[in-house]
Amino acid sequence: MLGKLIKLRLQSILSRTTARRKNGKGMLVLFAVLMVYCGGVFGFLFYHMFGFMAETIAPVQQYHWFYFAMIGLSSFGISFFFTAFTAKSELFEATDNELLLSMPIPPRTILLSRMAILLGIEYLISLLVMVPAGIAWFAKAGLNVAQLALYIVGSVFLPLIAASVACLVGWLLARLTARARNKTLVTMIFSLVFLAIYFFVYFNAQKYITLLMQHYQSVADGMMNWGFLFCWYGKGIAEPNWLLFLLVAALALAVFAAAFGLLGKGFLKVSSSENLKKRKTGELELRSGKLSSALLRKEFKRFTSSALYMLNCGLGLILAVVAAVALVIKADAVRDLLTQVRVLGLPLTDLDFALILALLTSLFCSMNVLTAPSISLEGKNLWILRSSPIPANAILAAKLKLHVYLCAGPTLCLSAAAGIVLRADVPGWIILLLVPQMFVLLSGTFGLMMNLCFPKLDWVNEAVPIKQSASVLLTMLPMMAYTAAVTIGFVVLVLMKQSLPATTFLLIALGVAVVWLLFSVLWLWKSGAKRFEKL
Repeated sequence: MLGKLIKLRLQSILSRTTARRKNGKGMLVLFAVLMVYCGGVFGFLFYHMFGFMAETIAPVQQYHWFYFAMIGLSSFGISFFFTAFTAKSELFEATDNELLLSMPIPPRTILLSRMAILLGIEYLISLLVMVPAGIAWFAKAGLNVAQLALYIVGSVFLPLIAASVACLVGWLLARLTARARNKTLVTMIFSLVFLAIYFFVYFNAQKYITLLMQHYQSVADGMMNWGFLFCWYGKGIAEPNWLLFLLVAALALAVFAAAFGLLGKGFLKVSSSENLKKRKTGELELRSGKLSSALLRKEFKRFTSSALYMLNCGLGLILAVVAAVALVIKADAVRDLLTQVRVLGLPLTDLDFALILALLTSLFCSMNVLTAPSISLEGKNLWILRSSPIPANAILAAKLKLHVYLCAGPTLCLSAAAGIVLRADVPGWIILLLVPQMFVLLSGTFGLMMNLCFPKLDWVNEAVPIKQSASVLLTMLPMMAYTAAVTIGFVVLVLMKQSLPATTFLLIALGVAVVWLLFSVLWLWKSGAKRFEKL
C-alpha cells in the first residue's frame, strides 16, 4: 500500500507538468530543461563558493574535516529552509487527505508516503550542494576511494535529519494556523520572516563566507560544542573513520523514526482540523449589488484567503513598496551614481534616464502574476461559475481587475519614488507614471491568457497551480526574458557600439511592449470567453 501511495503521488506530480494534453511531452521537456538550467546556475554558484573555501582549507590538513562539516551544515540548512513550508502543505493541507483518511488505509501509511515524497525533495536540494562542493574539493585536494564512498553514503543519511526537522516545523505551523482565528495572517507572518532571513543571508553571504575563512580555525575548534553531528560527519570523511559515520547514520535514522512517531500521533487530528472548525450561526443579511462588484469581492476573498497565493503571485507588491522606501532613503547615493554616469560621457539625456527607470520599475510587474493561476484555482468549483448565468467576459474581467487594483498602487509608489530621486521634468513624470502601469496591465492580460491556454483544474494541493503550473511559468519567463533582452541590447547597441541613440532604442523596446499588450487584450476580447466556456 505504501508503494502504491508513493506511486500515485509521483504520478500526480508528473501530471502537473504534462496536464494530459497533446503537448504534454513538450511541456515536460520544457520543465526538464528549466530544472537543468536552474540546477546548473545553483551548481555554478555553490561550486565557486566551496571552491573558495577549499582553496583556503586544503593546505591545512588537520582542518580538512571542517570543510566537509561545512558541506553537511550547508546542505542541511538550505534543504530545510526550502522545505519547511512545503512540509506543511504537503503533509497536512493536501485536498485528498479527507478522501484517503476515509479509506481503510492506516493514517501512518499515508503520512509515511507524504514524508517519502518530501524526503525526495530534500535529496534533490541536497545534491545541488553536495555535488558541486565535492567536485570543488576533488579539484583542490583530491578524494581517495574510502572518502568518496563515505561522502556518497553521507549524502544519503544527512537529508533524513533535514526532512525530519522540516516535517516537525511543518507540523508546528499547521497546529498554529489551525488554532489561529486568521490562518492566512499567521502564515503570512511566518512566510515573511522566512523571506527576510533568506534575503538577509543572500545579500550578506559573500561577506560572511570571507569572514568565516579568515577565522575558520577558531570556528572549527568551537564547532564540537554546538555542531557535534557535523563534526562527526566531517571527521568521518576526512580521516576516514567508519565508526563516526555509523554514529551519524544511526542518529539520522533515529531522528527520522522519532519524527515519524511523533507526527503519526497527531496526523489525523491536524489533517482533519480544517473540516472541524466551529462556525458561527445567526441571522444573515442579504444585500443586492452589481454583478461586477460581487465577482470582484469573490476574487479578492480568494486572494486574501491563501497565504501561498499572496506570497508567490504577489511578492512584487511587497518588494515594490520596499524598493520605493529604499530609493527615497538612498536618494543622494542614487543621484551621485547618475552624476557619475553623466561624467563618463555616456550618450544619455534626462528623458533616457526616465525611460530606463520606468523600465526597471516595470521589472517588479513580472513578479506579480495574480491572473496566471486565477482560473486554475477554481479547480473542482469551476462548474459553479460555468452553470451560473454570468457572462464569461464578466468573470475574466473581475480576475483582471483584481490584478490591476492590487498592483497599481505599489507600482505607483515606486514610480513616484523614482521621479523624486531623478527630479524629473514633466515628460519624465509622464513616462515614469504611465509606462509601469502599462506593464501592470500587460502582466495581468498576458497571465490570464496563459492560464486560459494552460489551465490546471485537477490539482490536489493549491501549490500546484500557484507554483508548478505552466501558466505561471510561461507568464513570468517571457517578461523576464524581455527585461533581459532590453538590458543586453541597451548595453551592446547603445553603450558599447553606439549603433542607436538611447532614446530611439528605448522607444523601440517600449513599442514592442505596447504591441504585446494590444495582442493580449485583443486575444482575450475575441478568444478568451470562448476558451473559458470550453474548460
